[in-house]
Amino acid sequence: MPKTSPHLKELVSRLPQPQHQLVGRTVTKLALPDNVVCFQRRTAADLNKPRRGRALHHRFVLICALRTAVTVCVDDRSIRLRAGEGLLVFPFQFHHYAEPAGETISWLFVTFEYSEMDELAALRCQPFELTSPLRALAAELVAAYETERTADLPVLLLAVFLARLRRLKLALPASPDAAAPQPGLMLRVNQLAQRSSEPPGIKDIARALGISPSHLRARFRASCGVSIGRHLRHLRLEQACGHLRLGPQRVSEIAELCGFSSIYSFSRAFRVAYGVSPLAYRHSGRAAPRARRVRRR
Repeated sequence: MPKTSPHLKELVSRLPQPQHQLVGRTVTKLALPDNVVCFQRRTAADLNKPRRGRALHHRFVLICALRTAVTVCVDDRSIRLRAGEGLLVFPFQFHHYAEPAGETISWLFVTFEYSEMDELAALRCQPFELTSPLRALAAELVAAYETERTADLPVLLLAVFLARLRRLKLALPASPDAAAPQPGLMLRVNQLAQRSSEPPGIKDIARALGISPSHLRARFRASCGVSIGRHLRHLRLEQACGHLRLGPQRVSEIAELCGFSSIYSFSRAFRVAYGVSPLAYRHSGRAAPRARRVRRR
């Protein structure tokens, strides 16, 4: 028979005798991740695939960098993710990868859906250390994902991973730099922008949310740290990048499709954001434009 580890014996010795053996701890609230996908990236060139440019989707992306540092550009932040660190990208966060320390990498990706986004709010744009317990859980998760016929065990292991990760971050002291925008309002604004056939204006979004435009502006800046006008312009520019990469439309047509009043205003905004003209970006064939860092006001 295998020997019980000394650590387990020590923990068991601390357990008290229960006053009521049939009355224990109950689950008050339990949310589980769903639709879990695990995959790897072996080369830096593969990080921005299969879609060229900055990704935007409704799923969480858990990144575990096991080898080689790479910069993860999330919205308007550049986060240097080193080997032995992880990062959780939230739904509707634009992200792409740049400045790899080497071409050969070993990165684990776990994408999933999760209904209780607020529970993970403290992890937004916050890299974390892949501690030994987290590494062990990640290894169990990958093994279960490869061997189990059902999703039950991988989902439960990912739920434990997120619970440990949440405790790890909540135990850290708060700092001004660690303040994370609340996801609720930005998520709803992004969803409205994505569902609309034409880029919605601030009045349209305020009407859909049942609040006044001035209230929307104030709430968005307070919770997200940026004006809603600038955020909507960023969404339109990212939409334009997709059309420039994949679509047959002329630049003037893309400008109108993405809600710009003229090709001149579109070209000016695009150059300010990405450092090149829309036509030069289309002809360059590069993976993605790197957004310039703009100081928030």
